[in-house]
Amino acid sequence: MSVEFIHCGDLHLGCNSSRIEERWEDFFNSFEELIHYTIIHHIPYILVSGDFFHLKVINSKTLQKTMELLQLAKTNHIKIFVIEGNHDKAFYVDEDSWLTFLNNQDMIILLQTSIFNKEIVLTPYENQMGSIYEDDYIRIIGLGYLGGATERYLETFKENLPIKNKPTVLMMHAAVNRLIGQDMGDVKKETLLSFSSKVDYIALGHIHNRYEYENFIFNPGSLENIRLQDGGNPELKGFYHVKIENEQINATHITSRKRLVYIMKLDASDYINPNDFVGNTLDYAFEFIPQSMVQLNIVGKVNFNPLMIDTKRIEDHLLKEYKLLLVEVNNYVNVVQTMNEGQTEIDLASLVEKELIETIQFHFPDIENKEKWASRMLVLADQLIEKKDPADIIEELSKAGDEA
Repeated sequence: MSVEFIHCGDLHLGCNSSRIEERWEDFFNSFEELIHYTIIHHIPYILVSGDFFHLKVINSKTLQKTMELLQLAKTNHIKIFVIEGNHDKAFYVDEDSWLTFLNNQDMIILLQTSIFNKEIVLTPYENQMGSIYEDDYIRIIGLGYLGGATERYLETFKENLPIKNKPTVLMMHAAVNRLIGQDMGDVKKETLLSFSSKVDYIALGHIHNRYEYENFIFNPGSLENIRLQDGGNPELKGFYHVKIENEQINATHITSRKRLVYIMKLDASDYINPNDFVGNTLDYAFEFIPQSMVQLNIVGKVNFNPLMIDTKRIEDHLLKEYKLLLVEVNNYVNVVQTMNEGQTEIDLASLVEKELIETIQFHFPDIENKEKWASRMLVLADQLIEKKDPADIIEELSKAGDEA
């Protein structure tokens, strides 16, 4: 018995943090190209492992464009299976997400997770509800985003899985050994590998770069660059074209087409005043392709006030001179003094975390697990930026207090 499907995740449809129309369109273009690939190769299923939308609340333009693309897939007899990611889950007061609406309109098949007595309950997908879809060719089991409780739920979940009698896929919105201590759905690799007797393929989403383990656990990465700094490794983003035949997995990673991003660094250490640095930057002949995006990171150690570097003037010049779509100039002078040869990306989160740990150490020297508290503070900041449901934030903070 054999089956083929497309596995993708983290579409983030509707994403437009830069408020540029072309960027909003980029995410839909990447999804449309994936659908056309599926049509050309006569593949019957697309699996989207969470974060289908970028925001919990979407506007009418995003909904209309989404439905147009879903109708294209439906017209070509392609079934699209979706699970909820952390970006998709409805606000606490709303109960249902927009994915529920699309499911009820028969545009997608939303596999939803039910929890009873602190255990995952599996039910067949019937009357547009359930967590297990099954036909003559494939069985698909969907687990939506479970946050910091993911590992705990999986302890009993495996025992409740049905016996494998056909190609079986487990969809999850979780990370493997990448978000340890952040209460954001991290799972140990060994936990998922133990599912191999019940499942043929684990289809992950959540992390925006591709990774895989032992031809069994697969995370394709996002189709587009969610953040500008994501453009540093475009080959790690895309989708899988998967064929399962006689329990043998052949998963080919297809790199998606994305808007071109340049990530560059400039060292200001040799300059004695900010005007000279800005002037030389404006005179430099960059080789940027029009309508691409640029992130310019300024680093080094200087004796003048680094805030006097006019980053806005640099941004405006690059936008106009090279007809770019978006320019972001980051001033890390006297914060990041040196970078390794070839390194362009700044791990700002690590720098902030280090500063938090030192601050906690100074003000509260007797507190244990300072690293854990600093990590929780960063997660809280991200949740507030993403406008996560306050009820969910309070619940997670309560759990953190209990653990402490």
